[in-house]
Amino acid sequence: MSLNKELIKSQNLTRIQSKAFQIYLINIQDKTYFGYFPKQEYQNNNHLNEFIAGDMQPQNDIKYLRKYNKTASQGFFAFETYKDYILLSELKQLQEQVILKIFQDLLIALFTIHQKGLLGRCFNVNNILLVENQHSVMMEYGFYPDLEYQVPEMIYNQIYNEKIDIFLLGRVLYYLMVGNELPKFQMSNLSEISSDINLSIAQTNYSEGLKKLVISMLSIDVNKRIDYLQLLSKFKNNQFYSLQEQFYKQNTLKNITSKLIDKREKNTSCKLEESQPFEIQQTTIIKKIFEEQQIISSQPLIQEKNNYDDSSEPINQNISSLYPPEFESPVKYTQLNQNQIISKVSETQTQIKTTFYTEETKIKSSLLENDLLLSVLPFLNSDRPQDYLIWNQIYFYLYRFSLMTKLIDELQQYLQKANNNLISIAIYGTKKAQLILKKEYQFALEQCQNLYYIPENEWQKFTQCSEEYKKMVGKMKLDIDVNQKMLLQKDYLQLKKILDQHKNEGVLKELYKFIEKYLEDNNELNSFEDIKRSYRYILTNTLSLFESQEDKNNPYIRLLILMCILINRICDVQHIPQHFNTICQFQKIDSISSIVQIEQFLKRGTSKEFIQQFEELKQTYFSG
Repeated sequence: MSLNKELIKSQNLTRIQSKAFQIYLINIQDKTYFGYFPKQEYQNNNHLNEFIAGDMQPQNDIKYLRKYNKTASQGFFAFETYKDYILLSELKQLQEQVILKIFQDLLIALFTIHQKGLLGRCFNVNNILLVENQHSVMMEYGFYPDLEYQVPEMIYNQIYNEKIDIFLLGRVLYYLMVGNELPKFQMSNLSEISSDINLSIAQTNYSEGLKKLVISMLSIDVNKRIDYLQLLSKFKNNQFYSLQEQFYKQNTLKNITSKLIDKREKNTSCKLEESQPFEIQQTTIIKKIFEEQQIISSQPLIQEKNNYDDSSEPINQNISSLYPPEFESPVKYTQLNQNQIISKVSETQTQIKTTFYTEETKIKSSLLENDLLLSVLPFLNSDRPQDYLIWNQIYFYLYRFSLMTKLIDELQQYLQKANNNLISIAIYGTKKAQLILKKEYQFALEQCQNLYYIPENEWQKFTQCSEEYKKMVGKMKLDIDVNQKMLLQKDYLQLKKILDQHKNEGVLKELYKFIEKYLEDNNELNSFEDIKRSYRYILTNTLSLFESQEDKNNPYIRLLILMCILINRICDVQHIPQHFNTICQFQKIDSISSIVQIEQFLKRGTSKEFIQQFEELKQTYFSG
């Protein structure tokens, strides 16, 4: 397919995402179309070209699928446009009735393409439109594009079947309910990710029926995943129900698509790598491993737990609270060392003593909420931590990484709308800074360093006894290894192309002088102290891109940028009383005691409140 370069203009590139096509708004004889132009890697690919004709079958008899215009398709594939539409990715936490309508629309759309021997396979919130606030339209499906998401059965079974569409539909609903993308599965985290997904759904305010239904659609066991007949029985009030029931009862879909799936994925890379032959060491070495591992029988393990949870001991009144007591001037104590902080906490025990038990109950309540935010804190297991006070301080420390991830996600979404080189640099710069901070934290975890305002004896007891803490250390290390490979092998190479082409142009020319070493030097990932000026310089320059008040999301992004500029202070419990008064007003509380309160503000706050919090941070740290 030859490309008409006159028709392809960067400003006309749509936000509709596709693995196989670049999708532009094309004007032909005063009529506008969605122009689908195959990406370079798809051109002249004989294997993939076998599937294009099937995918491009006209589906004009159903309003829930893209409408192909063969007459206008000259050198590209043309589809009808709509007067008013929005991507589902731009909608979050909708009312349940709206979600159910989208749900039913997509079921009808899938039924229609299933009848033609196709699968959805590659649909997601970035290529489904909500048209005129009335109905949904799938703009990407079929066998031609590569898979955009690996469903769990591809991880453990190396193949998928017709039930892939049920999972992908569940993924769309998850986004609309939770407001986040579905996490990606790996062999090492299947059960853990599944638990996190279920918890995220459970914490939403939708009906129990909808939550249970979506959880059943996202089952990692394809055999236990709800089937089409069970799914359709929830929506009997649609005109196609009897036809749908008849079609899926006959198991026609499986028979039609099984051979097509094998043929399509024959030469793809979705199969797992072959493992190396196992080598078992000598018996003497195995014996030594057993001895060093100090395997404990069940009886000592129970005794150890009883010792750790000994409720007969009085509560230690010297353990630090979640946040420092509100002294007459908190600023005076920002430079205190560890012993001085503990001393100050001890001085205020008389004033806290009467409320200690009430405060502990409040903390436990917060922690139960924190359990529901495990998707925000990916390094914790789903078991409820034993030590509320200490874990809550760890939560605040970990939440820094979540704030940086939120910013990266927002910048990536912005980049899809407007190709801006400064945004690409900001994404890479934030990812690199996040990795450096994680490596510093990983080192501190391995050394059992007390980074928190916790009496040393309490901290030592905690690190010796807490299995959750030890698991977190291992999870953090795995996360760092994966992220470092991605940063160096993918993100850096993409950034290098941009810098080679544009570093001497416009704004980047001046900016590059100050950030060259930070961006280019990957021989050793240095300490955050070494790179913080370059990192902050990048983000400070990025702020100006989001000054317009026309885009309602800009105040939120600006706030995230400023929070990430202040990343080592923003969640520090010594600094929080100075800079989160806006969030306290929003929550109608006197002080911040849980990351849940910050997370709820970021999810539910208004543009005006985001601007107010931005100004509070700016006045606190940058005025005068």
